[in-house]
Amino acid sequence: MRPTMWMTRRAAALFGCCSLLLIFAAGASADAGPHVQGQPLLTDSCALCHRAHTARAPHLLTEPETELCFTCHGSAAAGASTDVLDGVGYESAKRSGKPAALRGGGFKYALIDSASPSGQSAGGSDPDGVVPVLSEQAPVTSGHSIDGSSQMNWGNGPISAEPNYGNTISLSCGSCHDPHGNGNYRILRPIPLESGAETGVTIPEAPIKEYTTTNYWDVEEPNDPAFLKNISAWCATCHTRFLSSTSFTESGDAIFTDRHISAQTTQGSANCIQCHVAHGSNAAFEAGVSTDLHSPTPVGAGLGSSLLRVDDRGTCRMCHAGEE
Repeated sequence: MRPTMWMTRRAAALFGCCSLLLIFAAGASADAGPHVQGQPLLTDSCALCHRAHTARAPHLLTEPETELCFTCHGSAAAGASTDVLDGVGYESAKRSGKPAALRGGGFKYALIDSASPSGQSAGGSDPDGVVPVLSEQAPVTSGHSIDGSSQMNWGNGPISAEPNYGNTISLSCGSCHDPHGNGNYRILRPIPLESGAETGVTIPEAPIKEYTTTNYWDVEEPNDPAFLKNISAWCATCHTRFLSSTSFTESGDAIFTDRHISAQTTQGSANCIQCHVAHGSNAAFEAGVSTDLHSPTPVGAGLGSSLLRVDDRGTCRMCHAGEE
């Protein structure tokens, strides 16, 4: 039987719908919740964050960006399993059961037992160091800013013979994460906004997501073997001059001169994420000791822990314990 024009159009429409569903499924395998790339035409996901005529923030958002993110990822939310404000994660978005420690710490509180590290041997050859998890949350002493205020982007820019710490930028959640989904690890943008980078770093999404930890010294992504290979390069899209593949060699920079190696790719070795958490740390520092890695000026106790995983300079001792 020869197909009619109606049948042809119906077949084309069905093919188009199936194609969109396949795109949606492909995105859902990497992204999560409303943050899914390739949303189909018939979706209400957009309305979770946007209003066409009654928006209250730029980009037609229902609320300013950070506040909007916290409606799902905040303390009193129930729209996501990850509470990035308090540094905890749950088994599901319904948030039932006891929360576990979020791998990246939190913006307000964290669960890093930074005073009780153990196990790492001199030289960093032992990958089995332990930084335990606290039983109760502690206020963070440092964290990435997400409130849109102007902050120093330490080490940003090319090697400079003239003293230059970086440049000033304004950060929010969307500076690092793509709210519309992109299929990448933690929906990280290959090039963070305002980083100034020309070349991005894509980190593949792990097939199984693990947001929580029982050991803050364990930084491997068990479901993504290439994670440690990529993460330092991604951090360096903003902190350009921090990244070094060699240790203690003259860089030519007036400030970031002899730089610690930060590009190693195995657990327990020197890379950005081995020493620092991404969101916020509750590590403590003694009064009178410089707690800002970039300034020689001493500040008060408990301030400026530079996102480190261990109190004082214990992060250094995790690898250099035998060096007196």
